[in-house]
Amino acid sequence: MIDLNDVIVFARVVEAGSFTAAARLLAMPKTSVSRRVAALEREVGVRLLQRTTRSLNLTDARRMYYEQSSQ
Repeated sequence: MIDLNDVIVFARVVEAGSFTAAARLLAMPKTSVSRRVAALEREVGVRLLQRTTRSLNLTDARRMYYEQSSQ
């Protein structure tokens, strides 16, 4: 079952543009933000974010999931 908190954290990462910025907005450790997004990706069975050391690359699945979850 999808955890609503994981969806909220995912939305903040997308809106903030990074795990670090989302962690600041949510007042939680960056590792917790990363774990929640990873848990959501496992639950939906799709990689939502492509992580690199310098940026987040947004997948097509992410765009669709974010649009649906933000309505």
